[in-house]
Amino acid sequence: MRLCSTLLLTLLFTLNCYAIESEQWITDVHYLASDELEGRRTGTVGAERARAYIEQRFAQLTLTPLKGLESFRQAFSEPGRRKNLVHGINVVSAYSHADAPYILVTAHYDHLGRKGRRIFNGADDNASGVSAMLELALRTTKNSMQCNVMFLATDAEEHGLLGAKAFANTGVLESYRLFANLNLDMLSQPGGRHDLLVSGVKSHPAFEDLTSQIETDTSLPMINTDAGYRVGRYPVKGDRTKVSDHAVFAERGIPFLFLGVGRHNYYHTPRDTASRINEGFYGRVVDASWRFLKGLDGLCGKELQANHTD
Repeated sequence: MRLCSTLLLTLLFTLNCYAIESEQWITDVHYLASDELEGRRTGTVGAERARAYIEQRFAQLTLTPLKGLESFRQAFSEPGRRKNLVHGINVVSAYSHADAPYILVTAHYDHLGRKGRRIFNGADDNASGVSAMLELALRTTKNSMQCNVMFLATDAEEHGLLGAKAFANTGVLESYRLFANLNLDMLSQPGGRHDLLVSGVKSHPAFEDLTSQIETDTSLPMINTDAGYRVGRYPVKGDRTKVSDHAVFAERGIPFLFLGVGRHNYYHTPRDTASRINEGFYGRVVDASWRFLKGLDGLCGKELQANHTD
């Protein structure tokens, strides 16, 4: 693997700088979690390189900026946990083809940056979610969809879900009808049981059946965390409806599904590197994530058809 040395090469989608003979999402996650991006901390050069990469991928897929935004970028300033103002930039695109509601796919691209010589690469958290989102964007453009889809890579999630809050608080969101939010955060570390945690199953009447069907079709064990089970390698009995960007949209009454693996040995440590990703498990989760998006699209289409016949 030879690393790109300039931002120009990065903007050109690295022109195969990462000679990985594997699926595209593996190529993406290796770049986003590379030392070159220095942990993608909000406001750093590494975060800018991540944004440029995501923008380039959106452009390659012929996705478009949202109406109301001049480009794929949405700059914001939001108060952080210590009341200090945090300046960040979301990257957002849309696949719009019909007079229909939108499904919002989210994944935060920021992480913890570096401390001295230690780089917190954030391969699982959350280069894995962003790379899966980019794969879903690719598949969306190649498949027949009944509703529209937004793809939102949020900044400053680690500062308190600030990118999602900024997106939700602007007039941009108000002009769109949202059917549901699919949030992808930490997808590539299977832990001991090789299962996927699914939150938000109770946020829509049809989500429980959808989750059960996808579990059957993929043979990927799924744990419904809405019941407050203790989950993860370091079990904490917490409310997973509030631990990532989906919480912002759930507070506004938008149905959501949150896919993730829970905390593990490498969480928020310099050991969360691309070399530790379980590619077989990750591939299964990417496939399941696509099935969730297609399932949401089918449910959205049914509601749209029902409204038209009323």
